[in-house]
Amino acid sequence: MIISIETSTSDLSLTLLKKKSVLSHISIPIKNELSEIIVPTIKMFLKDNLISFNDISFLAVGCGPGSFTGIRAIISTALGITISNSHIKSIGINSLAGLAMSAIHEAKIMKLKYIISSIDSKKDDLFLQLFRINDTKNKLLPIVEIGNIYTIKIEKLYSLFVTHNLILTKVLFVGHQSNIAKNTIENLNVSKNSTQNPDSLGVGKLASYIISNKISIKKTSYAFDKFKPIYARSAQINLK
Repeated sequence: MIISIETSTSDLSLTLLKKKSVLSHISIPIKNELSEIIVPTIKMFLKDNLISFNDISFLAVGCGPGSFTGIRAIISTALGITISNSHIKSIGINSLAGLAMSAIHEAKIMKLKYIISSIDSKKDDLFLQLFRINDTKNKLLPIVEIGNIYTIKIEKLYSLFVTHNLILTKVLFVGHQSNIAKNTIENLNVSKNSTQNPDSLGVGKLASYIISNKISIKKTSYAFDKFKPIYARSAQINLK
C-alpha cells in the first residue's frame, strides 16, 4: 500500500492507495500547529483504516513548491518515518505535477491536451507549471512537464502562453486564482474540481502510476526517489 501526504498550502491531506485504487482520503485545515499535529494525524489515519506502518510499502510526499513551513515539516516527518520503518520506500512528488494529475480525467473528458497548475506563493504571485497530457498506452507518464516552474503574477499569464505558442490552444487551468486566470486568457478552461489546492490524492495517484508501471524517475523534475524539497524561489526557478 501507498500513503501519500501533501502540506504545500493551507491543508494537510492524506491518501491511502492500494495499487491504483484509493482506499481512504482526508483533508484538514492547517493553522499554526502543523508540526504538532502531523504525526498524530498520520497515526490516527492509519489506525482508522485498521493498518500500521508495517502495511505500507511506499510513502509519497508532495515536495512543493509552496509553503516553506509546510514543506519543511512534511519532509522532516517523512524522513523520520522512513528511518524508523526501513521497509518503506520513498517517493517525492512535484506538488504542481500532483495538482495537474488531479485534473487529468477532467481534461481528457474535455479533450484537452494541456494543463496549467498553479500554487499560491504567498508573495502576491503564483508558482505555475505547464504539462502536456501523454499517451499512456506504452507505460508513459500520464503527464509530462513542459518547461520549468515559473513564478509570475497572474496578469503575466498571457506572456507564458505566447512563450509556449498556446494562444490558440485550449488549456485547462487548475489551482490558485483560477477565476482571474479565466478572465486573462479567452481560450482557458477552468477546472471544476472542488479542491483547487495541491492534495495528497493527486500526489498519490501520480506516485501509484509511477510505481505500478515501474517508470524510471532518475534525472526527472516531477518525482524523486528521495524527499527533495522544491523550495520557493530557488535558483532554478524562472522569475518573471
